[in-house]
Parts: sequence; C-alpha cells; structure tokens
Amino acid sequence: MKLFAVMFFFGAAVLPACAMESCFWAQEVTLEKFGAVEAPAPGTPVRATPRDGVNYSAAEEMLIKEFGVIGINLDITETEVTVQMHNPSNQVCFERALRQAVNSFFEDYKDPQSPLSVILRNMGVPTDNSSGSDVKQAKRKLLQLMNMPGSLLLLVREDGPNQANHGERVKDNWVFYLRLNYSNQAYWAVVDRSGKNPVYNYGAN
Repeated sequence: MKLFAVMFFFGAAVLPACAMESCFWAQEVTLEKFGAVEAPAPGTPVRATPRDGVNYSAAEEMLIKEFGVIGINLDITETEVTVQMHNPSNQVCFERALRQAVNSFFEDYKDPQSPLSVILRNMGVPTDNSSGSDVKQAKRKLLQLMNMPGSLLLLVREDGPNQANHGERVKDNWVFYLRLNYSNQAYWAVVDRSGKNPVYNYGAN
C-alpha cells in the first residue's frame, strides 16, 4: 500500500488539475493487474478486422463495402501503404491494386492452387468443367472462409515475411498474401506496379 500511495502522489504532482478530475479509474488498479498487462513486442504487426479501424482506412472501407469481407485479420497499415506508394515504379495506386487483387481471388481460378480452384476441387467439381452455379457457390464459400477467425490478408513488405512463392518482388509489384482459416496453405495475388501485365493469383504447392 505504501508503494501505491507513493505512485498516486507522484501522479497527482505531475498532472494538471483539470486532468486529475477525469483520470480516476472505475475500479482499483492493483500492482497485480498492472503487471498482467502485456505490451505488444516492438515491430509486431497489429492485426485486426476491417471493422476495427486499425488498418489503412481505404482498405477497410473497400473490403467491407465492395466485397463484404468483414471478419478477416488484416495487416495493411497506413505506414506501409505510404511507403509503397512512393515506389517510383507505381502506375497503379494502392486502392486499385487491392481491388484488383481481391477480385482476382474471387474470379480467377486458372491456377490449380488458387483459392477458388482448391474450393471447387473440394466440392468435387473439375475446374475445367465447372458451371456458373458451381463457381458462384465456390465464391460464397471463399467469402465465408475469409470472414472466419484465423484467416489473414496482408500487404507484403519488401523485406518482410510471406514473400511471394514464385519470387515476384515488391519492388515491381503490389503483392497481397492470403491465408484461409481452414488450412495453412498460402495464396498470393500479384499486381504489376507498371500496369502492363495482368493481375493473377496462385497458391503454394
């Protein structure tokens, strides 16, 4: 209790009077409770869903309003977007790149390891003989999986983890990494910064 009294006295001495009026806690703060609070490790990315307002706001708004993706863990920070927007190769802005990448995940199943291909295969539907209704059902399943806890979408950093499996460089491309909660399989969507090459996506073999 003596230690708590000293801490309280020190806080009262350094805080302005107007601040003191609004800084009383609703419940007692004990040393045990204080010690139980863990700060995130330096450099650890903050992951939150698009509805939490932690990530780049344009990415959150697009995922929610245009795609209905609301439950995925997201690691697209404003800081990283700003860094990559200054890439001299950019002819494609971030918002356009993200839209094209997510559309690719939902539309393009040419690669046998792409998310839609894997889902269609799990449905027992060959990708080269799938009907429109099969693809729609696979898209709904993909959206459901993306909204489940454990799924993750992030913007790949130049020197960060989750680099593209085929060696595409962040210097030349916007690269988005996707992991769905039902497996540890990784997927990437690649958007050429120059805008000259078509967008594509694929999964790790």
